Amino acid sequence: WLVGGAVRDLLLDRPVLDWDFVVPDDPRGVARALAGAGGGVAFPLSERHGAWRVQRDGGRVVDVTVRQGTLAEDLARRDLTVNAVAVRPDDGTVLDPHGGLADLEARTLRAVGPDAFRDDPLRLLRLSRLAAELGFVVDEGTVALARRDAHRADEPAGERRLAELHRLLAVRDPIDALELTERLGVLATVLPEIAALRDVPQNDFHHLDVLGHTLHVLDSTADIAAHLGDYFPADVVAAVGAALDAPLDGSVDVRLGLRWAALFHDVAKPWTRTETPAGVKFLGHSEQGVAAADAALERLRAGTALRRFCAVLVREHLTLGFLVARRPLDARTVYRYALATQPWTLPSLVLSLGDRLATRGRRTRLRGLRRHQEAAAQLARGYVALGTVPPRPLVPGDRLARALDVPPGPELGRLVAAVLEEQAAGTVTDEEGALAFGRRWLAAGRP
Repeated sequence: WLVGGAVRDLLLDRPVLDWDFVVPDDPRGVARALAGAGGGVAFPLSERHGAWRVQRDGGRVVDVTVRQGTLAEDLARRDLTVNAVAVRPDDGTVLDPHGGLADLEARTLRAVGPDAFRDDPLRLLRLSRLAAELGFVVDEGTVALARRDAHRADEPAGERRLAELHRLLAVRDPIDALELTERLGVLATVLPEIAALRDVPQNDFHHLDVLGHTLHVLDSTADIAAHLGDYFPADVVAAVGAALDAPLDGSVDVRLGLRWAALFHDVAKPWTRTETPAGVKFLGHSEQGVAAADAALERLRAGTALRRFCAVLVREHLTLGFLVARRPLDARTVYRYALATQPWTLPSLVLSLGDRLATRGRRTRLRGLRRHQEAAAQLARGYVALGTVPPRPLVPGDRLARALDVPPGPELGRLVAAVLEEQAAGTVTDEEGALAFGRRWLAAGRP
C-alpha cells in the first residue's frame, strides 16, 4: 500500500519526491525489485524495524516498511488524518479510516489520535511546517493536543529537530510557520531564545516588538533573496545570486543560512535593552548575539559552516547602516567591510537590507530606506570590482620583512594587512610603492 505524504500530495496535485510503501513482509525483496525496475540503489534504513530505502536519480526516494500490525492499526499510529490514507496501487483501492479525504477537502490538519504527538514529539514541529507548506488550518482540537505536549518538543535528537527546522524555515512564508509554532508553545521549547523576543519593546524607529520585527526581517530577507532584481542593480544581480546559491554544507545552502541568520540577528536584545535619555538602546546586541546564536545551533547539532555563517552575519548586521552616511563608499571602506564579512559579504548585504526594510517605526523615513539600498548597491559593486579579498600581495610577507627589517610576529602581520588595504584602495600599485608605504607606516609608529 502507498501511504503517508505521497498519497496526500498526489491527491493535492503536488510534486512527490518521497514515496512510502507498507508491506506485510519482505521489505528487502520489494525494495530491490523496485530498484531493479526503476533504477536506483536499495539499502536498509533499519533492519530492526523492517525499513528499506531506494535512492533514485534526482533525489527521489522510495521507502518500503513492514506495516505495524494490520494496515488499519498501522494507519492509526500516524500523525495526521491527511497522512493516514492508504492506496493499493494494483487496483486503486483507498483505505481512509480517519476521514483524511474529508480533511484534505476542507484543508484541515487534524491529529489521528490523542497520542499523536506523544508517540513522536518531532511531529509538533512538522505540524507547523505542513500547515505553512500546504496552506491548511490546524483543527482546534489538534491545537489543544499540541499545546498539551509542547514541552516534549525538545526530546527528539538535535539532528532531527534541525532537519525539521530547516524545512520549516524553507517554506515560502516562514513567518506563518513560526507564528504557529509560537502559538502552539513549541517555539519556547525548541528555540527559547527566539520565543523570549516576544513583548520586548523597541525604540521609535521600530513598529513591532523584537519578535515581530525578527519575523518581518525573515520575511523581507527571503523576498530579497527570491527577487534580487527588485532590490539590487542589474550589474551585480548575477554575483549576488551566485553567492546565495553556494552551499554551506551538504544539507544547507546560503539562501537557507540567510533565514537562520535573520532569525538570530537580534537574539541578544532582551538582555542588552537599556533606557537612556536618548531613548531605548540595545548596546552590544550584535556582538552578544553571536554567542547566543551559536549556543542554539550547537544544541541542534548544526554543522560548523552554518554556525560560522550565522556568527559573521549576526555580528555585522548593523555595519552597513553605519556606513550609509558616508556615501559614496570608497574602495577602502568596501575592502574593510569585505574583510569583516568574508566569505559571505554579498549575503550579509541581503540581511542588512532586509533588516532595514522591516524597520518602519514612527521615526523611520522612507529616504533612509532608499539610502540604505543605495549603500548596499555601492558595496555590492565595489566588492565585485575588488575581485579577490584580500588581494594577491604585490610583495610577499617574507620579502617585505627582509626589505624593511621587520622580524616575524604580530608587527609584520599588521604591516602586511596595511599594505594589502592600500592595494585594495588603489594607492599602492607596484612593489616599489608597497615598500615605500611600508617605510612610512613603520616611521609613523603604526604598529
